[in-house]
Amino acid sequence: MDQYNQPMVVPSIPVGGKNTSKPPVWFILVFTVVLLALVAAIVFGFWAYATMKDYKDNSDKKSTAAVTLAKAEQKTQLEAAFAETEKSPLKSYISPSQFGSVRLVYPKTWSAYVVEQATGSTPVDGYFYNDFVPGINSTIKANYNLRLQIMSGSYSSVVDTYKTQISSGKLKAVPFVPGQVKNAVAGVRLDGQISTDKRGSMVILPLRDKVLKIWTEDESRVSDFNNYVLANLTYSP
Repeated sequence: MDQYNQPMVVPSIPVGGKNTSKPPVWFILVFTVVLLALVAAIVFGFWAYATMKDYKDNSDKKSTAAVTLAKAEQKTQLEAAFAETEKSPLKSYISPSQFGSVRLVYPKTWSAYVVEQATGSTPVDGYFYNDFVPGINSTIKANYNLRLQIMSGSYSSVVDTYKTQISSGKLKAVPFVPGQVKNAVAGVRLDGQISTDKRGSMVILPLRDKVLKIWTEDESRVSDFNNYVLANLTYSP
């Protein structure tokens, strides 16, 4: 047979065969990292756009709010400074000489009501409050800015009346000596719950044959109590 007339043999090709090769691990890792980075970039872009838009839309409002807050803070500071300035010049009270000539200095914005009597268990009993002194027998009890008592009796017996509060921790007790009084005998300072429904600070001092008690019933007045009253306290031991 002529070689040019022989039939051509075509190799068979399998149909439906599957490629079993898998992508390398490094390719999967790189693809995952790139995908996560892309998602993060998109999220950041939306956040930045939203923030910029919010600032653009509300910058005037925010500026106004900031200015208002600054003015309010400045007003509070000015009012506090004015209140402190108004306390000066200071006023003073001096007890009768037979009771030690106790001198108390207090802000001029306070008023005083002091009962003085020659005899009795409390020959000097003083009340100090803003503008006017509330009635001591009023059903509405006030927390007085300052109280003063010169009492008959022994120093130890007066201090013992606060022994329970001191032991329970409701009152903190520390020694106290007035720096402006020569030859003063040491007393005690009490801070905390000075009575059932009042918190403040108190000083109890021996005074000749009597006892001197000075205290505030208002915790917000402790700074005045320290800076004006105790800082300027004088008497004749």
